[in-house]
Amino acid sequence: MLVGLLPQVAADLGVSVPAAGQLVTAYMIVVTVGGPVAAVLTRRLPRRELLAGTMALAAVSAVASAMSTSYAMLLSARLGSALAQALFMAVASQVAMAAVPPERQTVAVARIFGGFALATVLGLPLGSLIGEAYGWPVTFVVVAGMATVGLLGVVVFCPRIAAAPPAGVRDSVGALLRRPVLAGLGVTLLALTGFVAAFTYVAPMLRTVTGLSPGWVSVGLVGYGLGTIAGNLLAGRVRPDAITRRLPLAVGALALLLLAQPLLLPVAPLALVGLALLGAAAFLVVPLVQTWLMGQVDAGTTGLVAAVNISVAGAAGALGAVLGGAVLAVGLSAAWIGPVAAVSVLAATTVAAGIARVPAPIGRTPGALLRR
Repeated sequence: MLVGLLPQVAADLGVSVPAAGQLVTAYMIVVTVGGPVAAVLTRRLPRRELLAGTMALAAVSAVASAMSTSYAMLLSARLGSALAQALFMAVASQVAMAAVPPERQTVAVARIFGGFALATVLGLPLGSLIGEAYGWPVTFVVVAGMATVGLLGVVVFCPRIAAAPPAGVRDSVGALLRRPVLAGLGVTLLALTGFVAAFTYVAPMLRTVTGLSPGWVSVGLVGYGLGTIAGNLLAGRVRPDAITRRLPLAVGALALLLLAQPLLLPVAPLALVGLALLGAAAFLVVPLVQTWLMGQVDAGTTGLVAAVNISVAGAAGALGAVLGGAVLAVGLSAAWIGPVAAVSVLAATTVAAGIARVPAPIGRTPGALLRR
């Protein structure tokens, strides 16, 4: 939500817009680095209580953001929110997998990321509308209210999940360095770098290449949001033991859509459909990789590998934005961001095809050891 509020925040706190933008940069750094660290430090805590704690931290941090009267106060509050987000996604993935039978684990993780995808689509326009009408602090009051509702939902509906016997730090790091795990993290890095490179500049693409009005650009973003939901629903239909066979196809579809951008963008209907399919492909890949990675380690390390994968996704976001900007900086049309970004995704397709040859861990049912 903060992205759409930067001019207001800068004016109220007496800083420049670029300085206000550093609030977003700092947030993403904490999400990227803080998630794995927090996962290690909290590995002995019961999952349900930890999940509730992350929601409480999110609510408190949002209230602190609303009450901030200086740049330093707002920065501190935003760092608390970032830590809550990073830890929540990892723990929620654990809880989702532990709460369902093995054959339902992919759909459970897909639902977690479906909520995340929907939030990214709704957050910017809703935050901007509320901030313009009532002021940016009110936006964070709304966020605090939503986080409180989430906290109550965890307390009322979340099953009690015991912490798995925690792995030692050395064993946890050793699990992360196994070749299959590194390959899965590589798919996340390469696939999302290419996706974000194109998506970061989707509005300029639709305006300058397709010639759409701002209203139609908004329609396109709504279509993208619907595509992400469709991708998550499709991911949920993939059984965990079939992920390695489906993942190369999903990543390959993402690569093909990026390669086709110069052909799709000049035709408005094709551009809108292509954007929806792009969202569907990306958010088909994400839960498949997350579920597969958590199945490659023992129950005591699933939270850490989930957090690291989310951190890698954050790093991919930063790299993707730089890559898309570099295409424009050398003078190429925005339509060519897709083909350039597709190189990274094609590499991810190759890695995903290699994963298909990795044998499944014998007897492994991710999350089963966490159940009571």
